[in-house]
Amino acid sequence: MQILSRIAALAVCSSALALPGPAPVETVDSVLHAYIQALGGEPALNRINDRQIEAKVHHAGKVTYFWAKPNKVVRIAHGEKVGFDGSASWMLSRKKKLTKLPKAEQWELETNANPLRFAHLRDLYPDVEPAAAERLDDRPMSVLVVPNNIGSTKFYFDASSHLLVRIVEFGVTSAYYKQVTEFSEYRNVDGIQFPFRIVRATTEPGMKDKELRIASIEQNIGLKPEFFTKPQLGAVTLGGKR
Repeated sequence: MQILSRIAALAVCSSALALPGPAPVETVDSVLHAYIQALGGEPALNRINDRQIEAKVHHAGKVTYFWAKPNKVVRIAHGEKVGFDGSASWMLSRKKKLTKLPKAEQWELETNANPLRFAHLRDLYPDVEPAAAERLDDRPMSVLVVPNNIGSTKFYFDASSHLLVRIVEFGVTSAYYKQVTEFSEYRNVDGIQFPFRIVRATTEPGMKDKELRIASIEQNIGLKPEFFTKPQLGAVTLGGKR
């Protein structure tokens, strides 16, 4: 009986030792390196100097985005021109009224025009940290997180493709509601994987999802720096709700 008891005890110990422990948390550098390689590699990304995107927003019609490195953007739609010149954002209405773009809309503007900007995540968010792996739609995800005073911004990278598929933000643009951005339908454009579908959702009541579907992309078209210059029409008023 003693022998059987010892064998049973050894078996329990062996099975306990064989149990897998928690998966090691990946580093920020390892996740971003895999992401950049999945996009096409740093040399391919660095070859792109500017871009024109023709797209359609669900229930809102056609829109054109122009982008030039490192972070200049112009969006033209329905007679309105919205831009970020690298230091200030603005919106020029059809009636030639110039307003300042709210912070949340500037983030959306820059991301739609250049969703590959998160290859430079460390520059955008110096406080980025690795987080425990999660699952989205039953797919394993590598996760990076940027804490803030209220919540955090979490970046989800598909553990298989290594591409960015979701961003969940709380506490930066709103202290009350989550903002979710999803990237999908990646396609090859000039040797770079580019998401042709971007969807934004929020937990704010009454707000509908925004779906951007890209129709075409042209890169290195030779945009002039002055194309992104903020119009000078007098005093700029603050945009957004009052």
